[in-house]
Amino acid sequence: MEIYIGFDPGGDKQFGWAVCSYMGKTLRVLAAADAGDAKEAVEAALSRIPTTGKVVGAGIDAPLFWTETGGRNVDKLVRRAIQELGAPYPEGTVQHINSLRGACLVQGVLAANLLHEKLPEISITESHPKALLYLLGIANREKPVASVSLADLSRYVVCDTGDVSQHERDAVLGAVTALAQREKRQGWKNLFEEEIKPITPFGYPVEYWMPWDLVKVARPHNP
Repeated sequence: MEIYIGFDPGGDKQFGWAVCSYMGKTLRVLAAADAGDAKEAVEAALSRIPTTGKVVGAGIDAPLFWTETGGRNVDKLVRRAIQELGAPYPEGTVQHINSLRGACLVQGVLAANLLHEKLPEISITESHPKALLYLLGIANREKPVASVSLADLSRYVVCDTGDVSQHERDAVLGAVTALAQREKRQGWKNLFEEEIKPITPFGYPVEYWMPWDLVKVARPHNP
């Protein structure tokens, strides 16, 4: 059984995590909760892996690579795309890397390192769940991100866990992104390949998968 996990780093007791199994067409949410930090979130998620399951991918809502100039071109592409799709505050949804809160910036990197230590073969992608909701057409000017529940994601996931917090929902979306990475899903692209001279702090590859068919609509001719 393929297992995908997602993480939404935040402050104390606001670090969302989710464990999902792949059912051939959609993901099934097996467990989701909020943790206090990266170590707690990773350990909690891995403790909920079924004995017949193998973790093959993870999505983390945090920047996993940088550029010497501070701002990343790929983030500009995504901001422009979601603004066109109705996001009221694209700069807040996909923040500038020099303005990110410490919990997102540091705890996400720590989670990636912890995962790779425990599961060296795992594929890890950066995710931006709130931006993803716009790019998938789930959130728009009339339906803000805050009103989106897992019930609105039935095309991508089914849930056995009942109501979830927004952090848990965003962690589930990280798992959705990880599945797209694993499948190299049609219409999606690894935006890491679009960045100019990216700098990674890891000794293993990281990626940044998004629904490219939508992002490229807003792509400037000279990024």
